[in-house]
Amino acid sequence: MNKPLNSTIINVCIIPSDSVGKSYVDISQTLKSPNTIFLLGGDKFAHMTVFMARFADSDIDKVIGAVGLSLSGASRFNCRHTGYLITEGRYLESSYRKSPNLMSLHESLIENICHLRINPGNPYEEGYFAPYNSRQQQNAAETGYDLAYDLYRPHITLTRYTDSNTPEYFPAFPEVNLSFDVSKICVYKADDNGAVYELIKTFEI
Repeated sequence: MNKPLNSTIINVCIIPSDSVGKSYVDISQTLKSPNTIFLLGGDKFAHMTVFMARFADSDIDKVIGAVGLSLSGASRFNCRHTGYLITEGRYLESSYRKSPNLMSLHESLIENICHLRINPGNPYEEGYFAPYNSRQQQNAAETGYDLAYDLYRPHITLTRYTDSNTPEYFPAFPEVNLSFDVSKICVYKADDNGAVYELIKTFEI
């Protein structure tokens, strides 16, 4: 399937506190090597995706309204850092607890937004989908996001490694408090790999 014309990936994400965001840039920069595809810093910054899918450009205003509906009455909650993970897709991530508050926000966004996505039931296979198992295929078809519901993995990406070059030993990380209270939800345009690049709307909670 060809990429749909006049469409954009929209990433609804949590932005951590300034101090935690800076810590992530510092940590990511220590991972620099010929085997890392990108690092945090400059135009790449720490963010935690809550929901992401592709939408027709003509529907972006509706998506913003639906995000606002999901956040109506929302209150601040804590995102608790739990460790690190290297995924099958060669991403090195910082992991967070799958708390009831976070899952409630995730599921509310799906409920209010996913019906607006482009090509419901038959999504374009995005670059960030791979590797793409049967459960991810089902989630993508139902919601537009491969990591929806039980597969949702709250995380902040630190880097991605080139093919066949994930570290043999897990990197050592400084002991720093990376938990934070959520106060800001942002809606961004994202590139074909799901990386955010243009802010559309900020919601303070």
